[in-house]
Amino acid sequence: MKARFVIAVAMVGLLLNLTGWAGNVFLLASMWDRAVILAPPPMRSPFGGVVHALLQFFSDFVFAFVWCLVYRLASPGWNRPGLQLALISAGIVWLGGVPMCYLGMVNGGYLPLDISIATTVLALGTFVLVAPLLPRLLPLRDGGH
Repeated sequence: MKARFVIAVAMVGLLLNLTGWAGNVFLLASMWDRAVILAPPPMRSPFGGVVHALLQFFSDFVFAFVWCLVYRLASPGWNRPGLQLALISAGIVWLGGVPMCYLGMVNGGYLPLDISIATTVLALGTFVLVAPLLPRLLPLRDGGH
């Protein structure tokens, strides 16, 4: 794996984590407080301390890896602006993971519908905010803009 790709995954993952954290803490805090009252976690995490904290950040790095991979695989022959490809690939990755995850949590009774919808929209916003960096981190091959 090339260093440029690894750096892109690390930066995108970090930014997805930071923007998601900021949105949850500053925009959705009261909804999360109500969600814990309405649908308390059914059991404690089997992981403690550092492992628990790391796993909370891990999913955004998985999203970053898949997003960078989709972007990179789609880039050969792409002859439109790189931002357009970044947004399309963001939508694909977001749609494939985020709404289905939160729908499953609602369906299983783990989260109320309102916080699930808000967090799903927040996640889409984080992808859109980070998207302009992808063409800079992973320049298009074969003549893209």
